[in-house]
Amino acid sequence: MADTNPADREISFGTFRLFPRQRLLLDAEKSLRIGSRALDILIALVERPGELLSKHALIARVWPNTVVEEGNLKVHVAGLRRVLGDGRGGARYLLNVPGRGYRFVAPVTICDESGLPAVDFATASRRHNLPVKLTRLIGRREIIDNLAQRLSMQRLVTIVGSGGIGKTAVALDVAEETLSSYAHGVWLIDLARIAEPRLVPTALASALGREVRSDDPLPSLIASLRDKQMLLVLDNCEHVIDAAATMATEVLKGARAVHILATSREPLRLEGEQVHRLPPLESPMQSVGLSANEALRFPAVQLFAECAAATVNDFKVTDENAASVAHICRELDGIPLAIEFAAARVDALGIRGLVAGLDDRLRILTLGRRGDQPRHQTIAAALDWSHQLLSQEEQTVFRHLAVFAGGFTHEGASVVAATPNASGSNIADAVANLVLKSLVAADLGDRDVRFRLLETTRAYAMTKLVESGEADALRRNHAVYYRDSLEAVLSDSDVSDTASAFAPEIDNIRAALTWSFEPGGDRSLGVELAAASGAIWLGMSLLTECRFWMEKAIGNLGVGRRGTRREMLLFEALAASLIYTRGVQPETGEAWTNALRIAETLGDTEHRLRTLMGFWGYRQTAGEYEIAETLARQFCDVAKSTDDPANLLIGDRMIGWSLHWLGDQHNARHYLDRVLNRYVAVSPRSDINRFRFDQRILSRAMLARVLWMQGFPDQAMRTAHMAAAEAEALDHAVSRCIVLAGSLCQVSLYVGDLVSAERAVARLLHDSSTHGLVLWQCWGRSHEAAIRVKRGDTENGLRLLRTTLIELRELRSDVRYLETLGELAEAFGLAGDTAEGLATIDEAVTHSERAGGRWAVAELLRIKGELLQQSGTTDISEAESCLQKSIDWARRQGALSWELRATSSLARLWHQQGRTIEARELLLSVYRRFEEGFETADLQYAKRLLEGDLAGIC
Repeated sequence: MADTNPADREISFGTFRLFPRQRLLLDAEKSLRIGSRALDILIALVERPGELLSKHALIARVWPNTVVEEGNLKVHVAGLRRVLGDGRGGARYLLNVPGRGYRFVAPVTICDESGLPAVDFATASRRHNLPVKLTRLIGRREIIDNLAQRLSMQRLVTIVGSGGIGKTAVALDVAEETLSSYAHGVWLIDLARIAEPRLVPTALASALGREVRSDDPLPSLIASLRDKQMLLVLDNCEHVIDAAATMATEVLKGARAVHILATSREPLRLEGEQVHRLPPLESPMQSVGLSANEALRFPAVQLFAECAAATVNDFKVTDENAASVAHICRELDGIPLAIEFAAARVDALGIRGLVAGLDDRLRILTLGRRGDQPRHQTIAAALDWSHQLLSQEEQTVFRHLAVFAGGFTHEGASVVAATPNASGSNIADAVANLVLKSLVAADLGDRDVRFRLLETTRAYAMTKLVESGEADALRRNHAVYYRDSLEAVLSDSDVSDTASAFAPEIDNIRAALTWSFEPGGDRSLGVELAAASGAIWLGMSLLTECRFWMEKAIGNLGVGRRGTRREMLLFEALAASLIYTRGVQPETGEAWTNALRIAETLGDTEHRLRTLMGFWGYRQTAGEYEIAETLARQFCDVAKSTDDPANLLIGDRMIGWSLHWLGDQHNARHYLDRVLNRYVAVSPRSDINRFRFDQRILSRAMLARVLWMQGFPDQAMRTAHMAAAEAEALDHAVSRCIVLAGSLCQVSLYVGDLVSAERAVARLLHDSSTHGLVLWQCWGRSHEAAIRVKRGDTENGLRLLRTTLIELRELRSDVRYLETLGELAEAFGLAGDTAEGLATIDEAVTHSERAGGRWAVAELLRIKGELLQQSGTTDISEAESCLQKSIDWARRQGALSWELRATSSLARLWHQQGRTIEARELLLSVYRRFEEGFETADLQYAKRLLEGDLAGIC
C-alpha cells in the first residue's frame, strides 16, 4: 500500500482517536475541546511518535509566522496534558526532555479510514459551542457534581452569585460534564453582550445557528427545539432578567426535553426553578501560626498561589508568607475574580505590598485579562454593572449600608439607613432585593437573620456614599444606633449575657468608635459609646482593644462628666483590661480606686460589688493577700444588702481563694465546696457579664489546688480537668487561661503528669497570645520552663526560668513569681550551682514572709533544705532544721502533699545519717495517710524509698 500522509488518516493512541484533517479529537465517542495551538502540537508529535522534537521545531510548526517566547509552548503543552489526562492512572503520552524538547511516548496506530466505522464529523464537532478551557477550576468539584446531578432531575437550574464569584466558570464546567447526557448538544448563550432585552431570542438563535427571519423569532425557535434533547446555558441574565425569564418559560413549555442552566446575579423567579447560590472560595479563618501546608488546603489560597505563579515564576506559598496570603484571600472574601486580580499584582507589589494596599482595594484590583468582558476588567467595573441595574431607592439603601462593618440586622438597617423618603418596610424590601441581586449576603443564624456586604462590595458602596456627601450623617446615625442599643441592654436587668448578644456587632462598635474619635467625628458620642461597650470587649476577651478605647475615652472626658456613671464604667473596664495586658501596675490600682470611689458616691451597689471584686483580684495578684481577704469580706458585707443570695456565694468564692494563698487549706475548701454545692448562675455567661468570670469554674479550679495540697491528687486532677472542660465549653478566653495557668498546668506539674502539663501549656500559650493576655503568656512560658527542667533539659529550662522570672517581677504577678523562684532554685541545684540556688530560695522565703503567701512556705523550706544538704558547705543540722520546719508548716496548713515531699527529703537525710529506722517510720506514717494518688510522682518516689533504701528495717 502506498504511503499516505498521516493527516489523511485516523491516528489512535490509548482511548483517543485523532483526525488531523478534520481537527477533531475524540475520547471514545466524546468530542474533546482542545485549543488550536495544543492540537497543532499534538498532531506534530503523533506524526513522529517516539522521536524527539526540539522546542525550536515545535515553535516553528505551531507559530510559523510569529516570534513567540518558549513559555508559550510550555503553556500549551500543559493544556494538552490536561486534556489527555497525562500521568493520570499511570497513562503517559508526552515526555519532556529538559532543555531539548518533547517526545510522544504512547503507542500510536495510524489507520486507513476506509476500514473504520464512519464518524459523523459534523455531529461530533457541532454538539456544543463551549469555549476551550484555559485554566482549571479550583475548589468547585463538589458543587459541579451537585449541579450536574440536579440538572438531570430538574429542567431549570440557576446559579446565582455576586460579580466575580465564578458563576460562568462553574456553569461551563457543569455543561462540559453533562455533554454526553444531551443527544443534541450543549449550547452557550452569552447574554452579557445583549443590551436590548428584545434581542434575547436572537442570541439564542445565533448560538444554535438558526436564521432570524422575523421580529419575534421565539415561536420558530421553540418549534425547532420541540424534539431536541439539549442543554441551554443562559449566561449573565441579570441585566435582561425579565426577557431571559420569559424566553426560558416558553422554551421549557414548548420543548420538553430541553434543560436550562442559567447564571445571574438574581434568580429568574420561575416556577420549578432550582436556585444554587454560589459561595465564595473557602479561606483560612485565622492566620496566626498558619503553615503553608495548612493554608494550601483552602481553595482560595490554592487559586492565589496558581495565579501568582503564572505572574512570578518562582512564587510559592511558604510558611513565612502563608499568614499574609491567607489574610489577602480572607479580606477579598474568597471571590475568585478579586483573588486573580490580586495575585496578578504580586510581581509589582509583593505580598506585603498587597496586604498594605487592601485598604484601597478598588484601585489595586484593576488588572483584568485582555479579552475579558469590560465588566471583568476591574472589580469596580463588575460592581458598576450590578449597581446600574438597581432602582434609585435600592441604590440609596445600598450605599447607606456601607457604614455597617461585619454585618447588620433588619432593625439596624431600618434605623441607620433611614431617610425622609425611606424607612421601615421600604428599607426591608430594598435589602431583600439586594440579597436577591447578590449584592448583600444573608446569614441565617440561631437568633436572627444577619446581612452583610462582602468587603470588596462594601468598599465600592463606601465610595458611592462618600460621593453622595452623606457619609458623615450616616456614620453618626450608625454610632448613635449602637450607643443606644448598648445602653438599652446595660439597663435591662433581664439581659444576662451582653457580650454574647453583641458579639456579632463588634466590628460595628469598633467602626463607630473609630469614626467618633477621628477628626470630623463626635468625641462626646465616642465617650458615651466606649462607656457602654466595655462589657462587650471584656466578655469577648478583647482586652487590648478594651484598654485602648477606654483610655481614649477617658482622655476625652469633659469636666462635666467627672464622677458620673459613664466615668465609672470607663475606669472599671480599663482596670479589668490593664491587669491582664500590663499586670499589676500603679495605673491599674488607680483605675480600680476611681471606679470604686464613684460607685460608692453614686450609691451603685451592683458596681460596688463589681469594683470590689476587681480590686480584690488586683491586690491578690500583687501578693497583698491579707488586704485581698479584707476586700473579699467587704464584698460579702455589701452583698448582704442585696436581695440576691448568689452574691454572698460569690463572696465565698473570693474568701476561699484568699484563704488558699494564706495557707488555710481546710477553710479554703469549706468555702469553695459551699459555692459549688449552692451557687447557680442566671445563665452560663451571666457571671462573665457581671464579674468577668464564671464563678463555679473558678471555684472548681482553685479547689483542684486545695485538693492536691490536702493529699487527694487523683481528685485534684479530675477537678482540674473538669474545670478546664467547663471553661472550654464556655468559650471565654480569660476564664480558660485562669483555669489552665493556675490550676491544670500547676496541678499536672504537682502530680508529675508532664503530658497533661504540656497540653495545657500549649493551649494556654495559644489562647493568651491570640487575645493579647500578657500576664497569662508569661505564666505559660514559666510553666513551659518548669516542664523542660523536669524533662531533663536543665540548661534551656534554667535560661527560660530566669527570663520569665524577670517578666513576672515586672508584671508583679506574685503567685507565679513565688512558684517560679522555687522552681528556679531547684533547677540551679540540678545544674550543680547550689550557691545560686540557695540565694534564689532565700529570696523566695523572704518574699513569701513579706507578702504573706504562706501556701508555699512548706515547699520553699523543703527546697532550701535539699540545697543545703547538697551544698556540703554547712552543718547538716541546718538542712535538717529546714526540713523539720517544712513539715511543721505543712501540718499546720493541712497540706499533706507538701508534708509527704518534706518527709521524703528528711527520711533520705536521716538514712544517710544512719537513722534508717526513724526515717522509715516517719515516711511510712505519712504515706499511709494517703487514700489515692499512688501512681503520682511524689507517692511513687516515697514508695521507692520505702522499698529501697528504707526497706527491710523492722
